[in-house]
Order: sequence, then C-alpha cells, then structure tokens
Amino acid sequence: MRRLLACVLTVAAAAIAAGVPASAQQGAAYRLRAVSPHPRGTVVAGALRVHAGSQDDPPGLEGTAWLLARVLEEQVSGALDPGRALFAASVERATTVFTLLAEPGAWEAAWAAADSVLFRAALDPVLVERQRAALLAELAFEAGSPYREFESGAAALLAEPGSAFARPPRGTSASLAAVGAAALEAYRSTFLLRAAAVQGVVGPLPTEPPPTPAPGGAVEDVAWLSGDRVSVVEDVTNAWIEVAYPAPSRLPRTHLELLAHLLGEELDPTPPPADRYDVDVRIEEAPRGPVLVVEASVVPEAAAAWEARILGAVDALARSEMEEDFFRWRRRRFRAERLLEESAPEVEAARLTADLLRDGTTRDLGVEIWGLSSRDLHAAARSLGPPRIFVLGPDLGPNGAGGR
Repeated sequence: MRRLLACVLTVAAAAIAAGVPASAQQGAAYRLRAVSPHPRGTVVAGALRVHAGSQDDPPGLEGTAWLLARVLEEQVSGALDPGRALFAASVERATTVFTLLAEPGAWEAAWAAADSVLFRAALDPVLVERQRAALLAELAFEAGSPYREFESGAAALLAEPGSAFARPPRGTSASLAAVGAAALEAYRSTFLLRAAAVQGVVGPLPTEPPPTPAPGGAVEDVAWLSGDRVSVVEDVTNAWIEVAYPAPSRLPRTHLELLAHLLGEELDPTPPPADRYDVDVRIEEAPRGPVLVVEASVVPEAAAAWEARILGAVDALARSEMEEDFFRWRRRRFRAERLLEESAPEVEAARLTADLLRDGTTRDLGVEIWGLSSRDLHAAARSLGPPRIFVLGPDLGPNGAGGR
C-alpha cells in the first residue's frame, strides 16, 4: 500500500534563492502539503482547499464565494492548454476546493499558471458579468422550487439560529445584483490566501519527507446537545426528510465514514424500496463539529415510516455490536468502494486536503479501514448525539409527512 506523505512547508526565501524547483516553491507557500505518489499514474491531480466558503459571504452579498469560484474556474481554464490540463472549483458552506488535472509533463507549468491566476491576477470583469448572468439565470429557473426551501431549512437545523452557515450558497437575485468585481476581490484578499491553503497532490511524482502533523481545525466536541424536530407543510408531490446526528470531533473520521456507509447500504439497498425517490447519507462540517446527515426524498404517504426507519437504523447500530463475520464482509465492501472512488486522482487529492485542513495530517485509507473492528463501529454509533429532524411535505394526516 502506498504511503500518504504530508509535510508542513513554510515560505523560505533562502530555499528559493538556492534554486528550489518551481513546483516546490509554489508548495512552500501553502500551509500544508500532502503527496500521494502513484509511480504508474498517467495524470497528476492537485487540489487546494481553504477554510472559507459561502458562510463567509459578507451580509447582503450572499453568493460572493460561489460567483468568485466560477469566475476563477473560467479564468484559470483560459490560461491552460485544454488538451493537457483541466481545472475545476467547488464551493461548500465551510470550505472552497480548487482541483487541477494535468499530464505529468505539463503539470508544473499548469500548476504555476493556476496559482498565478488564483492568487495574483486581477479578475476579468467580462468573466464576472458573464458568470453573474449565468448564475442569475439558474436562480430564476429554480425560483419557487420546494427543494430549495427544504435545503435552506435543513441547513438551518445544523447551526445556531441566525448563523451564516444556513444562508443560500449561491445567494439570491437581489444579493448577486450587488456583488461586483470589488466585492469579489475583497473576499479573495481576505479568505483566498496561500498561507491559509492546504495542497494535496496525487500522481507520478517523487516522494517527500515523512509527515510532520500540524494541529487540525476541530475545536468543539459536538455540534449540539439537544435534539429538535421541525415539520413544514407544503402542497407538493413528494416529501423530503433530513435526520442529522452530531458526532464528537474526537471521533476518527474513518470510523464515522464507515458508519455513514453502512447506513447508506441499509437505507438504500439494491433493488431500492419502491416508496423512495432518493436517499443520501453524508458527513457535513457544521460550524461546531461534524454531523452525520441522512436525507431522503420519498412518496408523501411513506414519510412517517421513512423517518422511523432512519431513526431505527441508527438505533440498531448503537444497540449492539455487529456479528464479527458479517462485519468483516461489510468492512470489505466499504474498503472496496472507497478505494474505487479514490482511483480518480482528483478525488483522492481533494480528500487529502480535507484531511489536512481537519486533522493536520492525512490518512492511508486502505490501512485504516482494515484496522476497523465491530467494536469501533458500535462505539461510533453510540457516540452520536441527539438527532435534529426536518420534514417538508404535504399534510396527509397522522401517517403522512405533516402528521406529527
């Protein structure tokens, strides 16, 4: 199993003067850097992540981070050879991720070009207006969507009342109209900083020095201490349910990911239940800690049953340890799924940056998963705090979405 190498790098003028290669000079500006060597890889993937996202949009200028990411994605892409490198940007509520894929021979030049645009080049006003118009068109098309109402209410459940975390990541038509190039530059100069960014690189590159772990960002124990349930009645044709459990920040992330995986298999088997449209189990980084989120879209008549089903699945894992032979089979499935997912180098690179930003070091997933036990799974399920529940759907009486 290949080793995941992380090292803390600082800006060092002496190293630059001594003739350090361009790629090392760029990496030296980032707070943390992790490299996963793939000697036989055919592409190099690099990711940058900063601890800033839509929750950091200035009040009244919601959508700033999202619009900035779109502009930078187009502007960086325009500086690259599209036949040899691809660039993408993604904004989450708490973080922003930039990803570059390039041929090995084009990697250093492509990364230097991306770095230059991200941190130094002035934003192109033509791109700002074009991306703003595209985003406004999307918002106009989605106006009145009940899922957007559900999305907003579900996000609000994960944070304290009035938290910026729950604001619409893409903003509103009114807020975007006020976001100009000056606002984008102000956000970039405040949050998109080399010294605050972490970098993950995957591909046929030389190994680097052994890890030097740095402090991660987790400071709270759990996101909340008391549960809640909110039900919103809307005359729509399906029901949405979110059940969110706070997890201790000290809980190893691989343990929590295994728990999420097993819940996903339990709640969305193959073939899927006939009364569900979609089920998603994921880990959200809420303002005060990680949260295990189960989101389901179901036929309205089944909403109450699905809410009970989700709660029951978590309770069952917390009640007793899984039988060891059965657990080993489930663990093997989890490991295969994760390693297959990370066979895409850009996915692994992005995960490395998430590890660095959260823990100050990276994980060797294959090794960590093999080390998991049924006792670890049971302890992870038992460590979850009280759930918060959000339901949106039609009122069909005591057995429907609004029946409680």
